[in-house]
Amino acid sequence: MSVFKTTRHLLFAAVALLSCSAHALPNTDNTSIEVLTEHAKQGDFEYVISVLEAVKGKTVEQYNLLISALMNTDPDDAEDAAEEFITAHSKDYRAYHMHASVMGAQASNSIFSALGYASKAKQSLETAVELAPDNVEVYQALMQFHLMAPSIAGGDMKEAEKLTDKIASIDPQEGQFAKATYYLQDKQEDKASAIYTALIAQDDTKIRAGLELGTHYLLAERYSDAFNVLSVLLTAEVNTVDDKASDKWDAYEENTRHLLYGKYRLGLLAVKSGENTQTGIAALEQYISEYTATNIDTASLPGLNWAYLRLAELQLNINEIIKAKLTLASIKGEDDKRFASLLSDLKKQIKKKA
Repeated sequence: MSVFKTTRHLLFAAVALLSCSAHALPNTDNTSIEVLTEHAKQGDFEYVISVLEAVKGKTVEQYNLLISALMNTDPDDAEDAAEEFITAHSKDYRAYHMHASVMGAQASNSIFSALGYASKAKQSLETAVELAPDNVEVYQALMQFHLMAPSIAGGDMKEAEKLTDKIASIDPQEGQFAKATYYLQDKQEDKASAIYTALIAQDDTKIRAGLELGTHYLLAERYSDAFNVLSVLLTAEVNTVDDKASDKWDAYEENTRHLLYGKYRLGLLAVKSGENTQTGIAALEQYISEYTATNIDTASLPGLNWAYLRLAELQLNINEIIKAKLTLASIKGEDDKRFASLLSDLKKQIKKKA
């Protein structure tokens, strides 16, 4: 994921204040990652924050969860927590990886301080690479930095290309995805399409490749091409794996996450294009149902509030006013300023049509 990507999808969750004394420490059950993650899936970020801020000696997982929740409520507080994360876990690459994500997000949201934040993001990613020289994930993040950041902020297309080769030397399949990403950013779409076509033809990579190519078309406003690629995901399936200790779990979790994101993207495509509304509604209804029921880590996936908002938009487009009202009633909180603005506008539109 790009460190310059919007932080609304740095998901995880929140946990409610304890009913006991304000000075009492939360119990073990309430501070478990599983419990807090479930609250996060529901958008209950304040709950997660209130519990984890009281925890002394936070683990890497707890810091990740806390910072993800803070990114959905107060990015400046998330920045402070990311600095603390590095201090507390200075030898763990994951601290620097998260720190870079926060700095990148701050850079994208701050005109005057963007260069400073970008410099910090790059430094943290380079430190993460030093600490985990065989970890593909950190090389991917550094590659994304060089692809997305302007040269004045440290971005370098030549460095990005070198990193695709490094990624390929560690994991050939990930190297193919990295090359395709690089070619898209370098305006070599024919080469990227050739790679994605080959990946879509393979069972173990077709969902992810379809999501990435479909997302590219969506962002480029090539809506017909995006629909042709993403609509296939509406009927795609992933063989269920329940045992997280299984050697098949990682692949299952990754494929499920990509499939879910693809369905959300399909719904968003219907909103943006004004076409294929019924397909978009079906995709978002599946997304909401499967997101709620899944046992995978939903970090980086859009939260339920966003799914409800997009679904209500589509329902309004076909004048299903009552359904749109009921869908909006499921929204908890307002996530951020952009979300609040979109929600306010949608409510006004519904009021006019009612």
